[in-house]
This record gives sequence, structure tokens and C-alpha cells, in this order.
Amino acid sequence: MFKSTDIKVNPALRIMPLLSVESISDPMQLLDSESAKLAFRKRLPLPSFTLVRDATDSVKNNTSSANFSPTATLIDNVLKHANAAGVSTKYEAQAVITSALKSPAAIAQDLKNAISHSGLFYESHLSDYTAGARSLAEIKQEPQNLSNSTANNLLPLQLSILENQRLAWHGEVWPDQKMDWDIYFKNEQEAGNHCQDDDGQNVIATDLTLYLPQLGKVTAKLSLVAGRMRISLLAEELQTQSVLKEQSKKLVDAIEKNGQILEELKVATHA
Repeated sequence: MFKSTDIKVNPALRIMPLLSVESISDPMQLLDSESAKLAFRKRLPLPSFTLVRDATDSVKNNTSSANFSPTATLIDNVLKHANAAGVSTKYEAQAVITSALKSPAAIAQDLKNAISHSGLFYESHLSDYTAGARSLAEIKQEPQNLSNSTANNLLPLQLSILENQRLAWHGEVWPDQKMDWDIYFKNEQEAGNHCQDDDGQNVIATDLTLYLPQLGKVTAKLSLVAGRMRISLLAEELQTQSVLKEQSKKLVDAIEKNGQILEELKVATHA
């Protein structure tokens, strides 16, 4: 447990900038056009197939057969080799995201850049380039075009995003502060009656988890459904929950000032 002396002035301000209205006026901005084009605009569930040697085996085992295209076979092989080699499906960032702790707008831009410049959406950026929406100089800065060992593991990560409809990120959000960051579709069980917005689009959500020296483990969960924002702040320590509740009023005021609709804001205990 934390002692009262462990909590300094406004410790929640370490996480509140990540949640300020300037940071998350639209969580889809964290994905921008890159992931939208690659995986998140339309969810395309990947079918499961059982490969059998011949029709006799198919009848005997009561299974259905399917022929994979060369592309599907390549994808399957890449994922199998990555799994055998122990390649993580979580993107491991090599650089600190931001040092601008007092500027929510700068933090928001740095978060966006961390995803955009990760190389995970290289093919989408190439499409932008051919359409005149990106410059050649920008394309040359992608990890795939640099001497960067990180690029070697990007393909299985990209395929994992497509298969699981989830982008998992880990790294330093600011110096010496690690963060786990997930961007994903909410399924029906997670979203209840809010799994789709008014246009029938699946709801994209984002989770930010930090292990703060004074507040302990804190997770911020955010989703936006038809213009209505839902935020959950989860903490392990009761004292941390009290601090977050006190500081959350500033977040509510910022959201309302920006003309957004906050449908729900709750502070709860980590499961």
C-alpha cells in the first residue's frame, strides 16, 4: 500500500495529459489512415480451414477441404515461422514517444507519430504515395527503407494485426516510463450494445497501461461510439483511485469545453 507521503501534488497529472481532450478528441486519430486502410475500417474475419490430402480423408474425418492461394500459403508460412522463432506479436518500440509532458497536444501528435512511423502500415503509405498524399522523402524514412533491425519482424506483426484485429505496442511513453498500448476492435461481449456505431462500423477502442512509481498500475480505457465518449480509469490501489477521481473533474471539463459528449467516465479497481 502507498503511504500518504508517497503521493505528491497532483500525481494523476502523469496520466491525465494522455487523456486530455486535446489528446483523444477522436481515438481513431491514433490510427489515422494507416491502420484504417490496413485493418480497422472493415473487419474481415479470417476463415479457418482444415487441409486434407484427398477427398477420401475429407469424408473419413468429416472435414471440409480448401485450397490455399499462393498468397495465403505465404501468410501461413510466415506466421508459423514467426511463432516457431518466438517472435512477439507485440510491437516493441525502440525510441521514447515524447518528452513534452506539459503539452497534451504535443503528446497526442507524438502518440500518433509512434504508430504512423512504426513501419506497420508501410504498404498503406505506399498507396498514399502513389496517390500523391505522401512524399518520397516520407517513404524513405520508413523502417523498411532504413538499416533497422526492427523492420525484420514487421511482417509477422502486420499479419497478426490483420488476423487478431488488435495492435499491441510496448515501449517508453516518456523517459524511463514504460507503457503498454492496445488498439483494437471491441467485440460484442466487451462492448455490449455498443459494439457498432450508428453507421454500423465496429467500435475501435484503445487502452493505455502505465506502471507509475507513485500511483502503481493504472489503465485508461477509451472508446468512441457515434460521437459519445466512454472512459474507464482502472487502478490497483484504493488511494490511487481516490486521486484519479479528484483529478478526473479536469478531464470532464476539458471534454465538455470541446463540445464532445461524455457518455461515461468511471474510476474502478483493476480486475
